[in-house]
Amino acid sequence: MSLKVSPEFPVGLDVNWEPSDKVALSDPYLKNWLLDTGSLTERVQALCRHFSLVKLGQGTKALHASETALLNATANSEWQVREVLLCADNEPWVYARSVIPQSLIDDELANLGTEPLGKRLFNDPRFARSDFHLCQATPEALSRLNMDITDTLWGRRSLFSFQESRMIVAEVFLPDAPAYESRYRYGR
Repeated sequence: MSLKVSPEFPVGLDVNWEPSDKVALSDPYLKNWLLDTGSLTERVQALCRHFSLVKLGQGTKALHASETALLNATANSEWQVREVLLCADNEPWVYARSVIPQSLIDDELANLGTEPLGKRLFNDPRFARSDFHLCQATPEALSRLNMDITDTLWGRRSLFSFQESRMIVAEVFLPDAPAYESRYRYGR
């Protein structure tokens, strides 16, 4: 798939995160998307004819302060940042940023390539997911996506634990995502 845009890796997601129970969400449809504990990849796949994953990049990158704090990362920890777009019928619906310990990249998550991370996480019961944190990402926070984003977008993140390892999976619903369907349908 070729995108109409060329995002810069790493895009980053340096935003304020709040526990989901502290965020007032008046839109039940959006809330359902943000708090769905199933595989987001499978949900997107079920709603389109052609699913694709565009890997923006993966490598050793600096972590945001909130990521370091959530992971209890130390100066000698090794992490890889992986950023992708989940696309439905050639339209980007989700921007995802994962922070993965190098040890998992070397073992359980080796050779991911353009395979969705969720495919591995949700097919392996050894991975446990935490509660969600939510954010509102401004167009400025997502400027490196190089997309025409004019509204503040919603995102979520959670920790996945595997034995002694922990990793962050964060996802932001992009403007064309069906998570905002009620906004378009009812003019909100």
